[in-house]
Amino acid sequence: MGTTTRPAEIQLRDGRRLKLKLAVNPRARRVSVRIDAARGEAVATAPSERQVKRALNFAAERAGWIEAELARLPTTQPFAPGAIVPIRGAPHLLILENGRRAPRFELGAWPGRLIVQTSDPALFPARVKRFLAAQARADLTARVDAHAQTLGVRAKSIQVKETRSRWGSCAEDGALAFSWRLIFAPAFVLDYLAAHETAHIREMNHSRRFWALVAKCAPRWREGRAWLHEHGATLHAIGREA
Repeated sequence: MGTTTRPAEIQLRDGRRLKLKLAVNPRARRVSVRIDAARGEAVATAPSERQVKRALNFAAERAGWIEAELARLPTTQPFAPGAIVPIRGAPHLLILENGRRAPRFELGAWPGRLIVQTSDPALFPARVKRFLAAQARADLTARVDAHAQTLGVRAKSIQVKETRSRWGSCAEDGALAFSWRLIFAPAFVLDYLAAHETAHIREMNHSRRFWALVAKCAPRWREGRAWLHEHGATLHAIGREA
């Protein structure tokens, strides 16, 4: 049986209620509480239904820490007309137009402009996300192809999706997967991730040989890794509904 989740809440000492996510995970060895930066919420985990109350009590005892950690998360930035979001590391103004044409960038403007047409404003966020995910896939495919040629390997497939904990992954068969949110980061960051996962096709580890392959493909890999460590949580806040 896999993990199940459901909404829950705990009561703070001053009487306020704090919402969180309750997860029941049979693989967990103990009750725990963590902050899911990708979703902007706290998660209390119990190994079984019998320990749910204990997990919630455990979270309540750490309510102060939970509040402080949630307050530290970047402010949610939904996709809305007039919002400015980073695309390939540069600010872009999101513009809504009535129509059916494909989304497009307007060249020569500062900040950049991404024009998205739809006859239903409610569809605007989904259209922005779909377009940016396609942009991320195109960028990642181009960089993986280049790095694969450098290393003499071949990626079986490239998938771009919503991820919660990892920016990229490489399966044993050479299938690569990446977070579409890398489109918000500067190009050298996306390039580092593409190099990282492509190198795993040759070395499924993080040995010196592996990092030598990454460096051969992306000389700025240290800078890219450091950038993600510092700004990764911000990328998860972009396009997330409040």
